[in-house]
Amino acid sequence: MAFKFVNTDLNKKVGAKLQRVRQREGVSQQNVADDLGFSSTTYSKLENGKVDFTVTRLEQLANYFKVNICDFLDSGIDIPRLLQDMKFPVDYKVLEAKYELLWELYEAKNK
Repeated sequence: MAFKFVNTDLNKKVGAKLQRVRQREGVSQQNVADDLGFSSTTYSKLENGKVDFTVTRLEQLANYFKVNICDFLDSGIDIPRLLQDMKFPVDYKVLEAKYELLWELYEAKNK
């Protein structure tokens, strides 16, 4: 028989963030449950940290609310950020360009 570890503290923290995201969007638990094909009881249990979050379910919720999935697990973030407000693709490209420039300078110096 396999032992299943349940991190209730993490479930409660993720559930609280999920509730804040839903409230920010101004939708009811029932609306979200209906839209995602959950029972209202299951969705309520998610927000209250009474059931485990699977990666698939967390991704489904993040996509529904258009938020960064990683923010659900980041203890330094109170409410997941909207994807439209994040600049990571642009920031990533800038960092990549800087890295390439630094690499070229390093190679030129060490020739």
